[in-house]
Amino acid sequence: MNENDFIRSNEASQRQMRVQEILRAALSEILFRGESKNYILDENIITITHVDVSPDLRRAKFLFIPSDAKQIDKFTDAFNSAKKVIRKKIAEKVQLKYVPEISFHFDESIDEIEK
Repeated sequence: MNENDFIRSNEASQRQMRVQEILRAALSEILFRGESKNYILDENIITITHVDVSPDLRRAKFLFIPSDAKQIDKFTDAFNSAKKVIRKKIAEKVQLKYVPEISFHFDESIDEIEK
């Protein structure tokens, strides 16, 4: 195994990247249309910046930035309380063998950029 093979093995596969983009688009649509059944999520602007999907496509980690960055905990709690509804809506919108377990995290990379 040469150095180029090692670099490629640490990157997401084409399949992972395709699923990441599909999941990001599905969640963005759910939030835009107000389908999460959570007032905080449906009435605020939230940007989904990135999705990390495990190599087996069974887990997905959504990174988000809310319109009000001072209330990160409020948005994280809202996502966690609406997790089942969101996962069900994703299952309705996306054709995957398994709907991944989902988790939501504030995207802290924006803080690093601002520094």
